[in-house]
Formats: sequence, C-alpha cells, structure tokens
Amino acid sequence: MSYKLLSYHTGSEHDLHQWEDRSIEGELNSFDDRTIVRIFNKYLTGKKARIIEGGCGFGAWCEWFQRRGHDVVGIEYSEEIVRRAKEFEPNIPVEHGDVTGLRFPDNYFDAYVSIGVVEHFEEGPDKALKEAHRILKPDGLAFVSIPYLSLFRRLVSHPIRSLYFLKRQLQGQPNYFWEYRFTHHELKTFLENAGFEILESAVEDYEAYEHKRHVGLWADWFFLRKSGGEIWELNDGGKFILRLLNLFPRSWYCSGMLMVARAKK
Repeated sequence: MSYKLLSYHTGSEHDLHQWEDRSIEGELNSFDDRTIVRIFNKYLTGKKARIIEGGCGFGAWCEWFQRRGHDVVGIEYSEEIVRRAKEFEPNIPVEHGDVTGLRFPDNYFDAYVSIGVVEHFEEGPDKALKEAHRILKPDGLAFVSIPYLSLFRRLVSHPIRSLYFLKRQLQGQPNYFWEYRFTHHELKTFLENAGFEILESAVEDYEAYEHKRHVGLWADWFFLRKSGGEIWELNDGGKFILRLLNLFPRSWYCSGMLMVARAKK
C-alpha cells in the first residue's frame, strides 16, 4: 500500500524550492554512477531515438540524451522552471506543457522518460501513464521511476515523518500533499493497466560502489546533506551511514524503483 508523503510547503512552493541552487551542469555531474544510466545505455545505445521526458525540470536529462545523438524534447509544467532552464541554456529542448495532455500525435516517440514525476498526482498516475502509452510507437519503451516504499522507509523514515506531521495537524498547522511512495507491485499494476508490458525493474539510485552520493538518504534526511555540496552529495555522517547500509540488499534503502516497459498496441 502506497505511503502518502506530506509537506509543509504547497505544491508550487515545493516545486520552486527543490530547484534552488541547482544548475544544468550540476545536474549533469550528478548523473555519474546513477543506476538509471546503466539502464539507458542498455536499451538506447547504438540507435538514434526520438525521446520525450515528461516532467523534465531544468532539462538536464534532455541535454544528456541530446549529447548522445538522440532527438529529445522535455515537458515541464512550471513556466518558471522553463524560464530558468532557458537562462542556463537558451537552446535546451524544454517546453511548457502538461504530461496528462500532450500536444503530440499518437505513436510518435520511441521512448518516454519519467524520473520521479507520476507520484505527484494526488489522484494517481493513471492519466499520465495512459498519455505516455498514447504517444509511444508500438513497442516503444517507457522508463518510469517512482519513490520506492522500501523497508528502511517503512520502518524508520516514514514513522518519524508521520509523527511530525500529526503534530502539525494537532497544532492546527496546514499539511500539503507532495507525493506517493509506491510498492513494486503498485507501479507494475499502474503500468500494466495503462497498456504496458514490463521488461525489467531495477533500483533507481546510485551504484553500490558510489559512497559520496545517495538519493534516498539525501532526500529523506536533510542533516545528512553536505553543506554547500552538489545535489545528492552526503556529508561525512551520511557517508558513514551509507557504508553501513551497503551491507544490506540495496532495495531495502534505495530512493526509487525504475521499471522499463514496452507499449503493447
């Protein structure tokens, strides 16, 4: 059963806050040793693909794909984030749009990329995933990652967070929906209901040999972030905890779950 993550920021405040002090080059640097890079290389190397990223932020992944010879466009619903992206790189292939109602025709793209996006729809991800299926060619590939309801989050992170937001509620302070954290079964079911066949699932975080960055620890525990560091970079305490956690299966403490799925048509 999914976990409903709350925030003390509204959705629009949270969107802008998460992109503060971030840049396209900083994002590109953070891609080194991400598990998702290995998956992209496995399925998209050796051919030029027409790719869309739904919910692209500043468009760093779009830039990454473009540098590898792909034809790519990124869709971002925040006009302010699109404006900032164009300030970093005027020609970056990012445009304003809604991933639940895209302007592109049926069967247009070879691949659809969604990295930490569909969990932000409080009504659920179905509409966004069905739209992804519509614009993909038959047998087109969807790469969809979501925050994973890992064992560590079930036992540690989420109980602590739930107590904090219960306290806020009892004090009459407003709480706002930010995202769901899904199980493996839930993501698989959402994709299959949208018309996809699952090809592969994998941890979406950093490779096990990377000990300086970790998406899950950085996202859930602000005091483990390196002061003045780049995105996902841990301080010494965070690095120590990561080394301890590396003794356990990575699915127990990763940030996300990625599924590669094929559009059945």
